[in-house]
Amino acid sequence: MYKNYTTNQTSLPLEWSCMLPSNHIIFEIHEFVESVDISVLTLFESSEGRPGYHPRLLVKALLFAYSEGIYSGRKIEKMMTENIAMMWAMSNEVISYRTINRFRSSECCQKILPELFANFTVKLKTENLITMDNLFIDGTKIEANANKYSFVWKKAVQKYAAALKIKTKQYFVDEIQPMVEECMQLDDLEELSMTDLESITSLIEKEITELSVDIEENLVQGKNPKKQKRRRLKKHLRKLRDDFIPRKKKYEIYHDVFNGRNSFSKIDTDATFMRMKDDHMMNGQLKAAYNIQMGTENQFVLAYNIFPNPTDTRTLIPFVESLNQLPKTIIADAGYGSEENLDYLNDIGVNHLIKYNLFDKEQTRSYSTSPKNRKNWSYSSEGNYFTNQKGIPYYFSHISRKKNPSGFYQDIHVYKPEQLDLAEQKAFYYNWHYESLKETETSMLLSPEGSKIFARRKIEVEPVFGQIKANLGFTRFHLRGKEKVKVDIGLAFMANNLKKYSKIKAS
Repeated sequence: MYKNYTTNQTSLPLEWSCMLPSNHIIFEIHEFVESVDISVLTLFESSEGRPGYHPRLLVKALLFAYSEGIYSGRKIEKMMTENIAMMWAMSNEVISYRTINRFRSSECCQKILPELFANFTVKLKTENLITMDNLFIDGTKIEANANKYSFVWKKAVQKYAAALKIKTKQYFVDEIQPMVEECMQLDDLEELSMTDLESITSLIEKEITELSVDIEENLVQGKNPKKQKRRRLKKHLRKLRDDFIPRKKKYEIYHDVFNGRNSFSKIDTDATFMRMKDDHMMNGQLKAAYNIQMGTENQFVLAYNIFPNPTDTRTLIPFVESLNQLPKTIIADAGYGSEENLDYLNDIGVNHLIKYNLFDKEQTRSYSTSPKNRKNWSYSSEGNYFTNQKGIPYYFSHISRKKNPSGFYQDIHVYKPEQLDLAEQKAFYYNWHYESLKETETSMLLSPEGSKIFARRKIEVEPVFGQIKANLGFTRFHLRGKEKVKVDIGLAFMANNLKKYSKIKAS
């Protein structure tokens, strides 16, 4: 015996929310977005044309779609006709995918997201879900919305630009200068700029025009050397217009786009080619990507930012500078433990638990007896020299000052033995300031309180990346450009925050 059913009976639900469970995430999204006082919305109001959809409505649609792992504008529009929770949140409005995509890429959405994160942080603090004492920082790389074969390499551009400079100058001296009397004279150290090439083009055009007039007025039977000269000038003009000038313009544009980077993508010029962990071809292929930095507490993303450089070391300072409120302690892994970063945190008065590169290796038993371990070298302050395990003294030689790409200087003291031929190690390098910072960091990391806080890093930051990439399927950006990409990942982080908050409230 089966239960009877019918699909033709008319049913009129009084309220869509009655058909949803009471702990559905859409209610948390609705309540949070409606409670936020977004004063910036008044800047985008318009009195002309048809009244637009309220930004709160669009934000709710995007947050709910992102929480379900749906990022396509067309699929979000489809949800508004099929998903009961979305239909309730949208008040039965069906918004076109074009409107959704335009809003997601607009300046309005870029202004709203920081307000959402600020209000959500206050909400968590008020409900004692976070303390703002400890901020756990880590980064990950996410593939850009660009073809992996759309790369432009800085070294290649520099090589071709230098070759073009030589070729252009040689072509001008050998071919153009003998034919055009008004052309400039080049010195050995001069090069042809874009202005020079354009002026040469104008002179050749003028010469061709004058020759054409002369040929028409003074007809010559048989071969006319002026016609031959005109043909050669037209050839040179095509060479300038179709080859030299476009290539020089392209290389100058590329130079501006690099902006300190070694590569970029032609499709998304803000993206840099980075080595990714998910290498399906297993050949170390680089992909256009962004370096995402975020700070979390209790697995809630409180701050995030986008960076074009693949290494985490140079992202800590600009990331901390972008924070609205400084925490008491910053916790990060070994990728952030540079001398510059530790110095900066000390200067601004923020406590930190950050490993340096060799911290884990220094805790091993084999390293404690290694000759590379600086602790096994004895130091004499009177003679300013180090002595290795074999008793060979290394005397102070000079200070090597190194400058990193950000402009930070490191003073490295170089010690050398008196008899270089007898010593296995030709020089001993010691950075007194950095070693002092590392000793302080080691004592804090190995202390009971410090080790307890640092142990939380693995369960604070890493799960968030897993939830974003594995659970929500956010492994590739859906927008192009740094500001739009920041909106894309911001919506994903906020959607994940609201999912976690909803589960905590339901438990």
